[in-house]
Amino acid sequence: MLLAPTQPLTSARPRPADAALHPNFAERLFVALQRHSAQEVLRWPAAQPGATPHRVSGAALLARVQAWQQALEVFGPLPLGTPVLLAHPGSPELVAALLAVLGLGGVPVLPPAGAGVRTLYHLLKAERIGLAVVAPGARRRLGWLGSLIGCRCVAAPVVANYDEWEAPKPGAVATPVLRAVRPEQPALISHSSGSTAGRPAAVRRSHRVLQAQHEALRTQFPPWPGQRDFPLFPNIILHNLAVGTLSIVPDLPGGKLAQLDPARVVAQLITERVETLTGNVFYFERLLAYLGQQPAIFPGVRALGVGGSPVPEALLVALRRWFPRAVCHVIYGASEAEPITVRTVDGPALDPRLGYCVGQPHAGLTIQLHEPQPVWQPDATRTALGAPSGPPRYQTGEVLVRGLHVAAAPGAWLPTGDFGYFDAAGQLWLTGRRGAAALVRGVGHYQLEHYLRQLPGVVQVAALPRPDGSAFDVLVAGSITAAAVQAASAAAFEPGLVGRVTFCARLPVDGRHFSKIRYDLLR
Repeated sequence: MLLAPTQPLTSARPRPADAALHPNFAERLFVALQRHSAQEVLRWPAAQPGATPHRVSGAALLARVQAWQQALEVFGPLPLGTPVLLAHPGSPELVAALLAVLGLGGVPVLPPAGAGVRTLYHLLKAERIGLAVVAPGARRRLGWLGSLIGCRCVAAPVVANYDEWEAPKPGAVATPVLRAVRPEQPALISHSSGSTAGRPAAVRRSHRVLQAQHEALRTQFPPWPGQRDFPLFPNIILHNLAVGTLSIVPDLPGGKLAQLDPARVVAQLITERVETLTGNVFYFERLLAYLGQQPAIFPGVRALGVGGSPVPEALLVALRRWFPRAVCHVIYGASEAEPITVRTVDGPALDPRLGYCVGQPHAGLTIQLHEPQPVWQPDATRTALGAPSGPPRYQTGEVLVRGLHVAAAPGAWLPTGDFGYFDAAGQLWLTGRRGAAALVRGVGHYQLEHYLRQLPGVVQVAALPRPDGSAFDVLVAGSITAAAVQAASAAAFEPGLVGRVTFCARLPVDGRHFSKIRYDLLR
């Protein structure tokens, strides 16, 4: 039976596995937190290096969710579907505020990574946001500005620190409000990295899609009791809360990936006895560079997940040295579809000239290639650097996906902007990105880039197909010479594939993962 608009969830008892899901995704979160009320569910690093991290139990988080709901509804019930900007800095308070809005039937809106005042202003206007969650200090500073643009700033009552969040008396657990919503109502608005269009795009996930994405992750990566996870991606924290897994948040200065101090993160991995961790290429490359100077082995890590951008084969090989017992997974997906494919890395490194292997499609997801074209493949009978011969063996096209955990109209295909092909084993390989995906002599720019970036002296590389399709013009950051780039390309593919080689101090990347080349800025 659907709950009335103001009726709270009153039972902490777990729902039967076969019970019909409440349409509001917050129910999964609230029931899990009630089930694990005495258990620590969130550990957040302190602002000062070396200080004791903040430990939050399920009961304490529920109590804080309830406090945020009271602050949000001080002037009356929040209408269903109301967008609420989460302008609070990253902290346990932000997590509690997100859950509070979700439970009330509102729509949490996460701003783009690194958003400034102008971006926030345009976001408020575009989404018609009249309510923003902020820190208490920001409420005092920005309240007048919010009134000018018709946006009320809300902050929950101040507590001394997260460890002193008021939890209910023993035996009692807070019951935040849980309102019924339509399954297709937006549950969360986040933003893409902006690496393709040049600016982050709003991604709207409904309650139905959030339910399905959570279930897809749960079945793909089953949790275990007592699991200690170290998630870089914020969406994984939400997933962990729903399955009762402890999230130990990486210690990033100011919560900003760009200011990553690998020494602090490595210290956490050691002291927190982390068992699983996920991150992007930028993150792991920084950790590997540090470990090369300050070696440390992590035999307790059982699994690694790498995603957010194309994952170099050389990175996967390097991770094995420091995480010798970990199963490594390449996770390919998008905010609209998480995950799309998963590759479990076992065996020797794959040929980078083939592109980026991202593995098998997730069960229940359908993938098709739009407007296939022949893609070059190396002759397996030749040496690793042998020249290509014979006709292309596979067909490449834009990757389109659809399924229950895809944020698209029912039955509609979601274009990912990525181009690739399926090999004989059914694995998906990525060969290019929209805006630079044209094949040159059957070769995609990812294939050339993946090969070149493993060469000594190459820090970053981008290959842009010429309009006439005659060759790639290559941009490189690093100490390698133009002659070495052209010679390596000629040996690995064929002479003349690389035309002009230009050097720059740094290639532009997206502001979210710091791993995706901004091809739109290279033209």
